[in-house]
Amino acid sequence: MRTRRHTAPAVWGRFARDLGLVALTFVVGYALSSFWITPGSLVEDDHPIPRVLGLPMAEARTAVTAAGFRARIEGERPSPSVPTGGIVWQDPPPGTVLPPNAVVQLVSSEGPAPVTVPDVVGFALPYAEKVIEAAGIKVGRVDTVRGGGPEEGVVIATRPSPGNGRTRGAPVDLVVSGPPGGGL
Repeated sequence: MRTRRHTAPAVWGRFARDLGLVALTFVVGYALSSFWITPGSLVEDDHPIPRVLGLPMAEARTAVTAAGFRARIEGERPSPSVPTGGIVWQDPPPGTVLPPNAVVQLVSSEGPAPVTVPDVVGFALPYAEKVIEAAGIKVGRVDTVRGGGPEEGVVIATRPSPGNGRTRGAPVDLVVSGPPGGGL
């Protein structure tokens, strides 16, 4: 009787075939388990919300719409750093993953907040000027009224009156008491 001996090429061929089957089984099993655990990542079309902070309103709306979302304008807020019409707030925040056609709320800038005119009535003119400049506004015209108060050089009124809002850097006119005496 003749015995059959295994030759080296036949052994290596079967080993390679078995190794290939093991690798194929691993890949198919990994793919099926990944799909089973997280089916949404392979099937759904969710994507992140773009960052539109600081962009002008028209560009922000275009970017949100191009990403597959709906933009809703929620109003305006003052902002010292974002120019008027730019986006200062968005909800949900940038990078949040949402389904298509979700609503993204946008709030635009109305520019810097108005500065309140300080109450400097009764202050000497040099001190009143420093207080007004520290508030972020500037001194406009200074009018002197003769006999307007007990002392000379004291602020007796401001235009606009204290407590009103002015844009940063806008002038505030002062009325100052002059020397006592009648006439102009």
